[in-house]
Amino acid sequence: MPEVASHNENELLRLIAAGDEAAFERLFHAYVPRLHPVIEKVVGSDIAAKDIIQEVFLSLWLDRHKLADIEEPRNWIFRIAYNRAYRYLKRQLVARKANEVLHRRLEDTAPNDTEESLAFAETVKAIRQAVQALPEQARNIYILSREKGIKTSDIAAALNITPQSVKNSLYRSGQFMRGYLAKKGIVVPLVLLTHHFFYFP
Repeated sequence: MPEVASHNENELLRLIAAGDEAAFERLFHAYVPRLHPVIEKVVGSDIAAKDIIQEVFLSLWLDRHKLADIEEPRNWIFRIAYNRAYRYLKRQLVARKANEVLHRRLEDTAPNDTEESLAFAETVKAIRQAVQALPEQARNIYILSREKGIKTSDIAAALNITPQSVKNSLYRSGQFMRGYLAKKGIVVPLVLLTHHFFYFP
């Protein structure tokens, strides 16, 4: 998907602030390929970079009521992504020190993350629950694809089903999870549930 022109990004944010999921999906697809190589270089991990980008867009959606006041969308989005990347590195450093020096649980030594909103934590927890609520094969397909990043064709071969069956299962899983979350009063754009979602393990 081509990049969104800078003069249109402010309009997209205003639409997203009003709950427009199509605008959110457009912004998501425009920024993921731009963010990924930069964040991967910072954290040194493809999977961690994808997780961070998913967190960025989930938090963006949850705080969408603030978006209409953003004047420079690109700088704002990249700043959030960088902040989360550096927080990831800080957690990794704390974990190493804990293992090497104190041999204590990471939870006892990690700094408090005051920026992590309760809404974000509750949403991530609900998404995990939604994954676990899927039927067994659908759950396995979803995790293989969205958590482990395995190709559709490889999943199909491993399970002796067609690639189209895998795609259909992923789509139905996304719809099921969206409905599951809606029952809890949580609205999450379908794109975050069906596009390389890494399950926040």
